[in-house]
Amino acid sequence: MKNHIVYLIVISTTFSCLSTNKVYYSKNINKTIHNLEQIENWLRQDYANGDIPEHIAQNYMLILRYSKCSLYKKLGEKTKEECFD
Repeated sequence: MKNHIVYLIVISTTFSCLSTNKVYYSKNINKTIHNLEQIENWLRQDYANGDIPEHIAQNYMLILRYSKCSLYKKLGEKTKEECFD
């Protein structure tokens, strides 16, 4: 009986590890852009509250801006933000 339980644990662990390599994402680019804008809002709030230092907030904002610019380019739309090539 112990062998069966150990065997089941090993099998379930193996299958759970295999499924963790999947990345789930939205195929809707506009929804993804909306999510990035929401993250920007949270980042601004955290910075305003003093939860994160300025240099870290700037680095995150730069990453968010570039990510949004890439998505806008994929859509072929003009943006209100500065996008760099």
